[in-house]
Amino acid sequence: MTVQDIINLLSNKSNIIINYYVTLLIISLCGLLFVKAQDFKAPINYLYTILIYAAVIPGLLSIILVVYNFFFLGQNLITLQVVTYYLPIIAMIVLLLIIKKTIPLQRIPGFSRLSGLFIMIFIAFIVTYFIQRIFIGIFFIGSFIHLIGIFIVLLIVLKIGWSRFVK
Repeated sequence: MTVQDIINLLSNKSNIIINYYVTLLIISLCGLLFVKAQDFKAPINYLYTILIYAAVIPGLLSIILVVYNFFFLGQNLITLQVVTYYLPIIAMIVLLLIIKKTIPLQRIPGFSRLSGLFIMIFIAFIVTYFIQRIFIGIFFIGSFIHLIGIFIVLLIVLKIGWSRFVK
């Protein structure tokens, strides 16, 4: 079974994906109504941690798939399945906004690790894209100083992302 087979399976059973995000939305809206910042203690913060991870991990995977399809495969973004590719991204943004209205995201355990993971994934895609597209052209168009500058900037951003990930 390949990743494409899994994506096709999820596309054919889109009710599962829709029900998953509706459930997450209902839980986060109930939290918006009933949870106050001063009540954010042990059982509630674990629920919010699970809610954040349940929304962000599929959203990040979906962002990776959309970016990969657009930049590396050159696929038209209009032809991608809405429920499989775009719904996790939209649901992630909506759920993060709802949770942010309830409580600051920095108070949720592990949220800084997720932002660090996102930064590391973003840098890995930039490096991969540069290697794929500009590797030969950098020696003819840019100088060695430009190559060192790009490397230092990427290294600093990767260090910031890694430090947030291992906190």
